[in-house]
Amino acid sequence: MIPISTTHEHRDKIRASHKRSLELGVERERVQPAVVIKSSVLREHLKKHHRLTTAAGPFVKLLHEFVADSGFIVMLTDGKGCILQLTGSPATLAEISPYSLTPGAYMNEESIGANAISIALEENAPIQLTGHEHYIKAFHSWSCSAAPVHDEKGSIIGCINISGRLDKVYPHILGLVIASVKAIEYQLKSSFSEMRQKEAYRFVSQILNTLEFGVMATDEEGKVKRANNLAARLLRTPLEKIEGSNLQEFISNWPSYFKQVQNHDPVLDEEIHVSHYGIKDSFNLNVYPLTNGDGTVSGTVSTIRDMKRVYKMVNKYTGMQARYNFDDLIGESDEMNRIIEYCKNISDSPSTVLIQGESGTGKEVLAQSIHNYSSRRESGFVALNCGAIPESLIESELFGYTEGAFTSAKKGGKPGKFELADGGTLFLDEIGEMPLDMQVKLLRALQERSITRVGGDKSIEVDVRIIAATNRDLLEEANKGRFRQDLYYRLSVIPVYIPPLKNRPEDIPILINFFLNLKSVKLKRQLPDMDNRLFKKLVKYDWPGNVRELENFIEKYVNLGGNLDWADQIMSPPSHKTISRMGEENVGLSGNLSGVTSVQSESVVISLADMEKEAIVIATKTFDRNMTKVAKALGISRNALYQKIKKYGLDV
Repeated sequence: MIPISTTHEHRDKIRASHKRSLELGVERERVQPAVVIKSSVLREHLKKHHRLTTAAGPFVKLLHEFVADSGFIVMLTDGKGCILQLTGSPATLAEISPYSLTPGAYMNEESIGANAISIALEENAPIQLTGHEHYIKAFHSWSCSAAPVHDEKGSIIGCINISGRLDKVYPHILGLVIASVKAIEYQLKSSFSEMRQKEAYRFVSQILNTLEFGVMATDEEGKVKRANNLAARLLRTPLEKIEGSNLQEFISNWPSYFKQVQNHDPVLDEEIHVSHYGIKDSFNLNVYPLTNGDGTVSGTVSTIRDMKRVYKMVNKYTGMQARYNFDDLIGESDEMNRIIEYCKNISDSPSTVLIQGESGTGKEVLAQSIHNYSSRRESGFVALNCGAIPESLIESELFGYTEGAFTSAKKGGKPGKFELADGGTLFLDEIGEMPLDMQVKLLRALQERSITRVGGDKSIEVDVRIIAATNRDLLEEANKGRFRQDLYYRLSVIPVYIPPLKNRPEDIPILINFFLNLKSVKLKRQLPDMDNRLFKKLVKYDWPGNVRELENFIEKYVNLGGNLDWADQIMSPPSHKTISRMGEENVGLSGNLSGVTSVQSESVVISLADMEKEAIVIATKTFDRNMTKVAKALGISRNALYQKIKKYGLDV
């Protein structure tokens, strides 16, 4: 209820307002408001109070229709008394024109003295003033009735006023104003609730549309009440067509899923297939019940994820991602530069790649580099070592299996490497070890670009780029009947051969320096001094285990702090070949190091600084004074390289 003042309170409010008007210096002879804002400012002011004028506008119009013919005017002001709307008959408006009561004029005490609007806003109560109760003489022949307007929080945001000549005043005018204010405030509360509902709807919509999976909410009959944009994209159907449709139109097995959920049993991680416009999509489906307060199921919330995205997440969190790129291929020999440039050029081709080379040459590093340089880099790099999987399991590893395919098959089945690599790259390492019967199935999958899970009959299309690797001569294996010739030609569309380390000796000093620094950091050990003769022997050695053997030797060397006497005691048995004979026989460095010990005992251990100087000299000669390549090989910047040359006084 809006409080109405008693006669005593009424007089006290008017008396207090008159006193304030006098103290503010308002002249009783004042005719027009002292404060009137310009039209340009008024436009912005009206925009600011758009919500009030929108809610009050219809009621101002209604009041005008009710009292205009009686010579009354209706005013709507803001919370500070600025007129926002003024309406009345043309004759009445013409009569009051000398008073400049127009939109933009302020009706507060400082501007025009005590009046119904100023007191209603000051006292936060409805009031009616007649004749001499107004402060200025110009209003002594008028009667004004006003009441403040509040927003949904109870704050004053405006005022409604009806004014007319004393001889035309009606006793019910103030009640009419109060009733109108109540209606306006109700409208403001309703619009606020509606606005909050719209804001909540927009907020929920924004959240739904930021999710990385499709969402659809249904009623108890399975009719979609709400869906997000991603659901529309995944189902290849406009959002407005999804909402209002039954989910059975998109998910063929929906009735059984819905029945399961009605028993409060959610559907979790079901793989479904949806066909639209001849395109078959696979999704991961989850369905959860929506319940009423009494526990009854009133609807469902379903989520769908593109299986390609699911596989991508699986690959990400199970390490099936390519970590290496071409910068990780250490070496500046002409042969390595040619291989890197060639592989960059063919990276984006969908054709199969066959990488051949001895063990330890870096075939998987090159395969990952090709993947990461291609447009498939955002998808998975899935590797399978064909020589490490038992024959009985290799088919299910490659193609996956369905539920019940064999005794230990998981519920719901399991995707194979082909499906996990969909959109990305499948790396088949040691392809030469694959059994002949599996080679036939692999060839069929490559030709048809589709697979069938073990125990299933559904053909699943896959978009996979194949990179295979082997240390065997597959063509020779094919001639001996140990590898299918048709598969060999299917795999070797783009052949790449990585030469052994002995065929690119200029890369050995770079690799030694690289691994010394890398292993020292990785093992948190101080970079050990290296015997000068040992360094030269390492450069001349054949390295039958290639880069892997060199890396392993350097790791042992750093682990032992360069103490080869200690190494000799804990390494392999003396019967193994040693580094002292590496000029005579092609052997590995994983054996006994007594030969190295004798070399070390006969030589002077050089300091780290001398080793650094020699590394700079060797690298400079190796790269024919190409300082960019020298700096890169040494793992330092060009500026650092020039500073070291100057520091050591090297003539390079």
